[in-house]
Amino acid sequence: MNHLRQQTQRRALIVDSDAESRAGLGEQLLALNLDLTAVSTTESLIEQLLTAEFEIVLIDLNLGQSDQAMDSIELARGSGQIAPIVVMATHLPEAKQTRLRSLGCDVLRKPFDPATLTTLLEQCLQASRPERSPTTANPAILGDDEQRALQRAFIEMLNSGYLVDLRSALEQGSASQAQAVLHKLKGSAGSFGYHRLGTLAASADGLLRQGYPLQAVMMQIDPVIAEAERLQQLKY
Repeated sequence: MNHLRQQTQRRALIVDSDAESRAGLGEQLLALNLDLTAVSTTESLIEQLLTAEFEIVLIDLNLGQSDQAMDSIELARGSGQIAPIVVMATHLPEAKQTRLRSLGCDVLRKPFDPATLTTLLEQCLQASRPERSPTTANPAILGDDEQRALQRAFIEMLNSGYLVDLRSALEQGSASQAQAVLHKLKGSAGSFGYHRLGTLAASADGLLRQGYPLQAVMMQIDPVIAEAERLQQLKY
């Protein structure tokens, strides 16, 4: 396993059996100021996905074990791994592409222009990063009473607004309405310091904005609802 380090906490994972390809992908990711972990097998893939957090994951499915790699992705998603995943392949049957997209993966056909990959990476990174509102106070620098008041206010918004609107959009099967709610939620959650909820919402929002059907994004939306419900149970 190779680790290419820079002074940053943002991490990326590369899974590619070809050393030269790993090096080339690594250069592109280093240019985006990411701290890299590079592995060459599907066994290492699942180990990394289940034990570490990444800003983005790149996987070459031409490993001779594409089914095993997809099983690993599905297991990781079910275990809470929310990082954007870009899958690169020379050829994939439509059924496998559909399965990957249902797991929230972007599929990039090889060969591809490096600029195409860079653009996709930038889009994925932007989608996974919760927005912060410059007009909202940062709970980390407030007193205890002020912080609790802000937290209560956000939980009230979850109860009376975001969750109601999101569930309504899902019941109606409206991807556009769901995307609008998730977009607002990712910014608000980040502003109030709930970065996990913001990141989960950003992941689902990004996939819907890229045109994935609502049903295919449900694996990313369900954790949003679960995290929101968990926050509702906290005492402030």
